[in-house]
Amino acid sequence: MQNKRTAISAGELYVLLDREFRSRQPRECSSCYVMLPYRVDRRDGSANWEVIFPPACPVGCAHVLEELIEEYAGIYDLTAEPARG
Repeated sequence: MQNKRTAISAGELYVLLDREFRSRQPRECSSCYVMLPYRVDRRDGSANWEVIFPPACPVGCAHVLEELIEEYAGIYDLTAEPARG
């Protein structure tokens, strides 16, 4: 059974991830951030995008971001970027 994910742009996914990350981010950290997701074509049925993690912080922001990525990877795929000419 193949998962059906909603196709959205990298910018739209970034806004969703960033907003949710900010709401879950430990209050002790004000330096961690979400980077723009980028497309990775895969044939195994998993989400077709990844995010580069910011440098590690002592209050666990990476764990929060990992949870978000796992959750959103089951919901969203990135649309193909139009060819530029």
